[in-house]
Amino acid sequence: MNSLLHSWVLHEGWSMHKLDLTFPNFPMGTHETPWDMKILLFHGLAGMRRKNAIKLLNEGSIEKQIDGRTIIVYAFHEAISSTINRGMSRELIISSFEVLWRFFAWSDENSHPITKSTVIETFKEWVEYQIYRSKIQKEVSEIYAYRQTSRIAILIARALNLPGGNTGRYLLSQTRMRRPKSKKKVLSTKADKQNLSQTFEFGHALKAVCSALDNKTVRGNLPISIELSNDEKIVVAGSLMNIDMKLEEMEDSAIKRRAEIARASLKDNESLFDNHKRSGLLNLRIESELLMFIAQTGMNVTQAARLQREDYRWKMVGEDLEVFRVYKGRRFGEAIFRCYKSYKQHLQIYLNWLDEVGFSNFDSRLFPLQGRGMIKAANSKIGFYTSKGAFAKITIPFFSPQVLRNTRVNWLLRRSRDVDLTALQMAHDKEVLFRDYERPHHQSASSEIIKFHKATDPTFSPPGPGRCIDETNTPEPIYDTPKEAPEPDCISPEGCLFCSKHRDIMSADYCWKLASHAKIKILETTLYKPSTKQEVHPAHRVIERINLKLEAIASSSEIRAIWVKDARDAIRSGKHHPHWNGHIQLMEVLV
Repeated sequence: MNSLLHSWVLHEGWSMHKLDLTFPNFPMGTHETPWDMKILLFHGLAGMRRKNAIKLLNEGSIEKQIDGRTIIVYAFHEAISSTINRGMSRELIISSFEVLWRFFAWSDENSHPITKSTVIETFKEWVEYQIYRSKIQKEVSEIYAYRQTSRIAILIARALNLPGGNTGRYLLSQTRMRRPKSKKKVLSTKADKQNLSQTFEFGHALKAVCSALDNKTVRGNLPISIELSNDEKIVVAGSLMNIDMKLEEMEDSAIKRRAEIARASLKDNESLFDNHKRSGLLNLRIESELLMFIAQTGMNVTQAARLQREDYRWKMVGEDLEVFRVYKGRRFGEAIFRCYKSYKQHLQIYLNWLDEVGFSNFDSRLFPLQGRGMIKAANSKIGFYTSKGAFAKITIPFFSPQVLRNTRVNWLLRRSRDVDLTALQMAHDKEVLFRDYERPHHQSASSEIIKFHKATDPTFSPPGPGRCIDETNTPEPIYDTPKEAPEPDCISPEGCLFCSKHRDIMSADYCWKLASHAKIKILETTLYKPSTKQEVHPAHRVIERINLKLEAIASSSEIRAIWVKDARDAIRSGKHHPHWNGHIQLMEVLV
């Protein structure tokens, strides 16, 4: 803490007017309330709306500030200012402000002091409160509570200039708060196909919106109806309050005239940007284009929204891909974003539309979203409110940019089976790809398991039904083999059934083959005349073994149970597997 601040602290009433606790380097929109940490110096103001709190301060309605808070509030101000100067994301800065305000509001409500000497103890009490909210009251999720406390821990560590590396994590480790375990849900084949089909349907709808909202249409009569491929339609109202109003049924001529003017197309000399009457139409087209761009390139939405029209250039890579290069701050250099070749033509149509509408005269952004009379701060979060509202009225689900990027990553992983290539195309490290994007997938896992078994457990054709994993002809009996059972010998079909290296085949044909083999053994036992010792014939053990296998196969799934049932029905009707049919006919003649 610098000496000037210490001199101010000695005269806190005077320092209150001298300290500037605002953030002039943090960009704000025209309709946003600035963040002024002077609010945190007074009891109860942190829990109020910032606009009202600033008004009270400017009016001088609150005079007495809390004793001992100046140093810690100033330290928090320095910590956040340094984060802003380092160029961290706007979302991170906003979340730091919000959680800090909540922390001070809670301390004011519960009479916990926040000073340089007490802030850590108060922080630990606040962590216990967040644990109670998430685990007992279930007001918030556990991951939300963890992120809130983690953010405050980092701010406190920076404000107090605690020694050591990663001091925020060390401070949080002194509490009972732990990051909840995240489990990736395994998707079934059906679920994944539904997700892909819905994503493709969403993409077709976006394309329909972009094609429908050309310059002539957005300047034409309102409302606008956009026909989709699945017999649905999106109705865009523009500035209309009631799109279902029937002008021919209106009796009041003045109201009818105003309604006709509101629905009429724009005149040739009338700008689309006057009074922002049609900004919703423009935003719907731009948001749809932005979502398609993200799905094509895999670029994150914040980075895509910053693009200027002159930032793009194309380069052929193979037959199908183009390269889109922009500056990526995290990599301190150019990152490569690829898209499909056919998208280039669509993007050129969009660029021509920007010129026709008139954006080129005052806005150089590639995706110049309109703010209805307000200017948003640079790097503000894009909410896709217009497109979300349009898709909420139809059955096609809306997919966020994050979901589109995630789907693209996983689709590329499954198609290419190349992690390095996918990471390069998505401009990510492999660790980031696995941690944040990859999702377990039933079909891919099954394929990988099959490949693993083929590599480590190769099979060969044995004398009997099924497969063998040993080509060296060194059979091994299964555990607890009955003494009457045939010994494995790699010669007789029966011996294979009692060998540990024998493998079943999950197919209807294999079940039919096993059932036919059992039929032979049944015929064989009818010809057997037991001795006086009443010994069990080995054929009985073979029949038992085959029945055990068929029952195990039937119990593993519904479709396999049908295989077994059909196989047994075929044997009862006299239809035997071709492999054993000749043997069975000879045995039946002898019987």
